[in-house]
Amino acid sequence: MTIKTFLGSDADPPEDLAAVKAARTTDSGTPLRISVVVPARNCAATIEGVVTPVVKDLLTARVIDEVVVVDHGSSDDTARLAAGAGARVVDFPTAGPITDIPDSGKGSVMWKGIWASEGDIVVFIDGDHLRFDSSKVSRLIGPLLRDPSLHHVRAFYDHYGGGRTTEAMARPVLSLLHPELAGMRQPLSGEHASRRTTLAELVFPVGWGTEFSILDQISRRHGAEAIGQVDLRYKEHVKGDWAHISLQAFELLYVALRNELRAQGQPLPEHWGSVVMTPGERPGEVVRRAARTAELPPLMGLPGWPERERERSRH
Repeated sequence: MTIKTFLGSDADPPEDLAAVKAARTTDSGTPLRISVVVPARNCAATIEGVVTPVVKDLLTARVIDEVVVVDHGSSDDTARLAAGAGARVVDFPTAGPITDIPDSGKGSVMWKGIWASEGDIVVFIDGDHLRFDSSKVSRLIGPLLRDPSLHHVRAFYDHYGGGRTTEAMARPVLSLLHPELAGMRQPLSGEHASRRTTLAELVFPVGWGTEFSILDQISRRHGAEAIGQVDLRYKEHVKGDWAHISLQAFELLYVALRNELRAQGQPLPEHWGSVVMTPGERPGEVVRRAARTAELPPLMGLPGWPERERERSRH
């Protein structure tokens, strides 16, 4: 099938998008709210460039209702700079219903960001953009406001210097397990927007498998027609080294196979390990690096979720 694709035409002016949002309500009839959540760790060099335009252009115009930066143990000035730029900063260790998450990675930061946010639509943006503008957020919001059949919208880029894990791992896995999603241009993009109720029903792998797992689970639950993609034109960000790429690819593959076996009602093979093994410098030497294979439960199944949502509705 063809994935709903929104090309790179001019973005809605903030005042127009704010008017579209003002005309929408939740199922309970309350005004619709939108949160921008930025997972960040040691992003002092880039975080202001991400937060400032979103606050200046979209928060001021009431297109969005908040920018939340989830600081994942930064040792630099990420938290201070984000707050100074107008974000609400959430400290990862103390946020959410589960404070101790061993070997936490991006997935657990996103999971806590959903809990901490107030929005009925949650937009995720990476904190390491080297060049950023607020249209990247507004382009993701527009389709969800206008098309109630969409649950999730993901970014793609005409100009992007990354994509190594996408081409080497994500695209072959999609071809095997989810051919209906083969039209996704950048399935691992860190820029995407979803309805809160949809995110709350998903399992969240704690590491790099999260971006793939969101697509996998939404497609299984709601069909590929519930997923769209939006052209954000370009992405320039801080790139990881090859050791980072192999670990990311392992965690993605682990999550993809686990989800498929789970859907078939099959247990994980007993011999599966959770380490990436690569050749060392000496002949025959093997270097072992632990991967993050744990996962967090759906937020909607947690005992504290109903009260969290009642608290959110009172704000």
